[in-house]
Amino acid sequence: MRAIVGWVVSRLRRYRPDRNPLRRRSDRIEAALAAAALAAVLFAVWPAVLAARAVYDDGIAAERAGSGTRQLVEVTLVETASIEATSIGAASIEAAPAVQANGRGLPAVSPARWTLPSGEVREGVVPAALLLRDGPANARLWVDAAGRPVAPPPQRAETMTRAGLAAAGAVASVAVLAWACFALARGWLDRRRYREWEAAWAAADQRWRRHHI
Repeated sequence: MRAIVGWVVSRLRRYRPDRNPLRRRSDRIEAALAAAALAAVLFAVWPAVLAARAVYDDGIAAERAGSGTRQLVEVTLVETASIEATSIGAASIEAAPAVQANGRGLPAVSPARWTLPSGEVREGVVPAALLLRDGPANARLWVDAAGRPVAPPPQRAETMTRAGLAAAGAVASVAVLAWACFALARGWLDRRRYREWEAAWAAADQRWRRHHI
């Protein structure tokens, strides 16, 4: 912690505005660029908050369940190996690959029948990952307003995590861009300072040579 505080203090002393006669014009330009980079990062906080709020609101909307959004319905798993998939367009369970789960080969999709809240019965081949199994032949399934299988709604923790990542990503992007611009400008200033130092040493060498002669 002390090392971090010491680094921050040294940078503040290096870039603080003062009337030090040893400061060159390039030093003041570098200090101004450092202040501009810091200001850009600070100004990025508000857009980051707005982005996080938008992601959070979208997540809250996706969490909603009920009539007109997504609903949880009971599913009966059909034992037949082939069923017309009216919901997702798959035609045969035999064509589905098998995945390893708990050491057993399980089908990636399952033929199922579910009843919508309106009373309409749907049949189709449903991805096994979308089924919340309650037993060998029974499960639950999230469906959208049209009765099609959909992924479960996100949890509140997932929504908050996505919002936090959106805010952090926005600030980090601006910080990386500001640092890159500052580093490029500082490199250019360093090369200019090195040329000035070489010119000053060459002029001093000429004066010393004339003095000794």
